[in-house]
Amino acid sequence: MSKKKVYIVSHSHWDREWYMGFEHHHMRLVQLMDDLFDLFKNDPDFHSFHLDGQTVILDDYLAVRPEKRAELEHWIKAGKLKIGPFYILQDDFLISSEANVRNTQYGIKESKKYGQPVPLGYFPDTFGNMGQTAQMMQLSGLDTVAFGRGVTPTGFNNQTGQGEYDSTYSEMWWDGPDGSRVLGILFANWYSNGNEIPVERQAAQKYWQQKLADAEKFAATDDLLMMNGVDHQPVQKDLSQAIKVANELFPDYEFIHSSFEEYITALKKDLPKDLSTISGELTSQATSGWYTLANTSSARVYIKQKNTEVQRLLENITEPAILIADGNNESNQDRLDFAWKTLLQNHPHDSICGCSVDEVFPGVMHRFETASQVGQDLTQNALAKFAAQIDTSKFSAKAHPFVVINTSESPKQEEVVISVKVNQRLFKDSAPQAAYDEMLAYVNELKDLAIIDEDKQIQPAKILRRYARFNYDLPDDKFRVPYMAAYVDVAVAPKLAAFSWKTLALVSDCPQVVKENLCQDTQAILENARLKVSVTPNGKIDVLDKKTNKQYTDVLRFEDTGDIGNEYIYKRSSDNKRLFFKAPLKKMVKDSLLNGQVLRYSHEELLPQSADERLVYEQQAVIDITNRTAGRSQKLVPFKLDVELKLLDDENRLQINVSGDNNILDHRLRAVVTTDFGATEHFAESIYEVVKRPNKVAKTWENPENPQHQQSFVALKGTDASIVVGNFGLNEYEVDQNGNEIAVTLLRCVGEMGDWGYFPTPQAQCQGPFNAQLSLAFTDGSQVEELMAYKQARSAQVKLLSVQSQHHAATLAPSATYLSVDNPAFAITATQKLPSGEVLVRGYNMTAQAQDVVVKYQGQEADSVVDLNNAKMVVAPNTTLRPAEIRTYQF
Repeated sequence: MSKKKVYIVSHSHWDREWYMGFEHHHMRLVQLMDDLFDLFKNDPDFHSFHLDGQTVILDDYLAVRPEKRAELEHWIKAGKLKIGPFYILQDDFLISSEANVRNTQYGIKESKKYGQPVPLGYFPDTFGNMGQTAQMMQLSGLDTVAFGRGVTPTGFNNQTGQGEYDSTYSEMWWDGPDGSRVLGILFANWYSNGNEIPVERQAAQKYWQQKLADAEKFAATDDLLMMNGVDHQPVQKDLSQAIKVANELFPDYEFIHSSFEEYITALKKDLPKDLSTISGELTSQATSGWYTLANTSSARVYIKQKNTEVQRLLENITEPAILIADGNNESNQDRLDFAWKTLLQNHPHDSICGCSVDEVFPGVMHRFETASQVGQDLTQNALAKFAAQIDTSKFSAKAHPFVVINTSESPKQEEVVISVKVNQRLFKDSAPQAAYDEMLAYVNELKDLAIIDEDKQIQPAKILRRYARFNYDLPDDKFRVPYMAAYVDVAVAPKLAAFSWKTLALVSDCPQVVKENLCQDTQAILENARLKVSVTPNGKIDVLDKKTNKQYTDVLRFEDTGDIGNEYIYKRSSDNKRLFFKAPLKKMVKDSLLNGQVLRYSHEELLPQSADERLVYEQQAVIDITNRTAGRSQKLVPFKLDVELKLLDDENRLQINVSGDNNILDHRLRAVVTTDFGATEHFAESIYEVVKRPNKVAKTWENPENPQHQQSFVALKGTDASIVVGNFGLNEYEVDQNGNEIAVTLLRCVGEMGDWGYFPTPQAQCQGPFNAQLSLAFTDGSQVEELMAYKQARSAQVKLLSVQSQHHAATLAPSATYLSVDNPAFAITATQKLPSGEVLVRGYNMTAQAQDVVVKYQGQEADSVVDLNNAKMVVAPNTTLRPAEIRTYQF
């Protein structure tokens, strides 16, 4: 009889920042790497070390030990140090679809600089796993994944599981919504099941008796995986001796110091035919619900909002700007790579999830700012190049042309403010004060200002401000050029198709056309052809959808509850009260926009100042969340919300902005959208998927809450209508089990990190100003309107671009559409110009049905379809998309 084989994989799960600041962990990493190199030299039996699937660790080490680069490369090429395939170990759900792709692309690229990446999608500690993992890994050339959460192993003789999120074995097939399949390896006994193996024989005998039994309970084959390491674990230096002892003690087993590559090769040969199959996203649906860690999506909300801002900048502004400017070269790509990799360094779960100590987050915000500045610089340079290519010869030489650009996938007509420079005086030609006075006089003397289009038709606009200010140019080949300039700020709202631009111009000596003020009364009503929105004196919001004739009563409320949990888990305070804002409104103001109306008011309620004194004891005593009993303070303080409701012409979408100054502790603020749908399921944007989720929890669920992740929207549907709730960086929501409410978390404030000890985090109380953006789209329930509402929610996160041009003849038309998609089911996630000249357009099928779609760039269909490594596939560009298929078109 052949021996069972025990594959021991040495590793250390490396959170770059978590319960200590980055540099504290960093210094321990340097020691780990030094120890590994020493071990590789002196122990020929030490097989290899798995470097946690993330190549950023290499950069981190070399930042301190640059002289070790050659030695690092040697050990990687020798197979001793196993790297990749990712750049960082990300949180799947809290970063964008495209960021997930770039993480794999950069990881594989960085790995190939040294050798070859480990052919394993590695998700040891992600807080749930995205449903599109199988397809994304297959498109990246990976057919096997290892993960730690989301599936319950039942064992061969255990038939009492919960069904679709159970697996008989720790190995299983994992299917995606498009039909893709990968081999899944669950760390059923966690990724530390072979940690700190004893050398002493008696201890080793006891250790292995337990560890082997634990592994064999779930393993599908006689190939047993033992993970020798855990979080920030130093390398076990006497491992070779420990393995020798194990082989002597257990002659029926062969203990092998090995690698994932060798283990997977053996496993695949021995797989039985009765493997379980799991499908879709894995978010611990069949557990007690307390440790899904989905509440990390609302910890430090400002982190999520800033991440959304920078992702939208790089994905939807910088890369499209480079594309339309017909730019990009290796130099630009290097800069773009730097911005992307800096952003990705904020995407590990302990960073983007906000579940770390306070010392971590100044560095997180600095990285956001760094990536943002690079993105802005690249955007400005690209737009300047683009503006020089726009033909503005139809305008008079005295006009001041500018271009407004919509790089989103939805048509837009929204008010945007443009600063138009109308004159300037260089410092070399005049003293600063004299130049300033001259420019101020010049701009104030301009008469009859107006905005016209290329056909000289006057466009609705508002002239907001005339002023002079200091500015400067930075030529590529000369010293900086300072000057004073005259500016006019104008508000315009041109109609823009998806992926299009339009050129307008500021002219003088023309009758000014400004839209009539629509606010002839003080009624708290916003109305257009589709919706009528009414606000009562105590803040009750009613909406009539004129198309469906459906009345939504008290559709939006603001709820506050106590939170005695931590950065990982929300736990409502023992009073169990939901406090709704109902006090009379203050300072209601109604105003008109060029293409709609806006209503502003303030809401104020008395709320408990904090949790009561018991919470401090429960935190310091490290009492588990589920056993906490703290209540809320009896001291009440005023808490004010400033609310803005905006309704644009011809839209079925109400925009909502909520802001305030958070002055209380230990609480959660949510926007609650109320319907009478009684739905059994809902839909939310996840990673390359509009995922369908049930509203009722499993019978094992004990947590009174059911938090979920979203990207830009969540939708609830009735029999003949639906509501799509959009957001900007508000990644947590909950749908009640009756299917009538969607609650989106605007702010969550807690005072400790949580997890394995007591780590105070006063900054996670998020004191000070906050802002939250939402929208409610009311549809007739048809797929067409719902898909358009999905795209509107996605596009609302993308700002319109503008750039001033000059009067000149050039090659690009003053108005044009550069990209078209003939089917609203296809959502665009990337538009890139590669340095090699190819254009890539990536997106996915938002529906569960096959879809025909034609994507054209500059009027031409794609040449080919490529995978996520940009390698050509056999799929033809005009092939029907599978349900939830991700596709990258190459032009």
